[in-house]
Amino acid sequence: MKVAIVTGAASGIGNQIAWALSSEGYAVGVNDINFDKAATKVEAIRETGRQALLLPGDVSDEAQMKEMVSKVGETWGRLDVLINNAGISDQQGPVVDQDIGIWQRLIDVHLKGTFIMSKFCAPLMIKTGGGQIVNIASITGLVTFPVRTAYGPAKSAVIRLTQVLALEWAAQNIRVNAVAPGYIRTEMVAELLAKGILNEESLVKRIPLGWIGTPTDIANVVLFLVSESARYITGHTIVVDGGWTAYGFI
Repeated sequence: MKVAIVTGAASGIGNQIAWALSSEGYAVGVNDINFDKAATKVEAIRETGRQALLLPGDVSDEAQMKEMVSKVGETWGRLDVLINNAGISDQQGPVVDQDIGIWQRLIDVHLKGTFIMSKFCAPLMIKTGGGQIVNIASITGLVTFPVRTAYGPAKSAVIRLTQVLALEWAAQNIRVNAVAPGYIRTEMVAELLAKGILNEESLVKRIPLGWIGTPTDIANVVLFLVSESARYITGHTIVVDGGWTAYGFI
């Protein structure tokens, strides 16, 4: 039996990735800062007869994450896959009005959290012959979005960190890749649409395929990257955006 940890797995993209991995026979460690949502997710997986472990905690907290990974090792004795998905939404508005504390918090969750989890999970993977890490980045890490002063830079850094870790751990048979989603129908995007920060009609018109993606579209790519079919792929970022970043016409 293979084992996976998915951070931020209680909702959105992480939720679908956890389901997808579970459906493929993985025992899944479900991490989220929201205890109740994570517990509900674990129970839902267990009801299908599959294995899941509740791993509540803040990915930017080193002590919490060290203990969490140790719990996975004690429970299953191995780790094959890590999905660094946990994330929070950026603050909006002019840079001069942005709160530095909120800015730092976002950097800590997205970048520091990815680093911490990778650092603690790699030794457990190495003990059993290797593994796969997939970091969830974003198209905002590849192209520039105004006023997104933390989210975009954090995701850019995650993409570069992906390459650094891939090079360091290739000899230990750990492949490290990233997925950069475009606009996906998650709770976060639904909130932005509801607040009028995003306009769905304009958004769809800007996407060459003509529709907003779903968490399943991301989960399917993650499943590919952690499979033997992708055994010669490491250090890369796969863009899943319906053609958004390829489209240069305004």
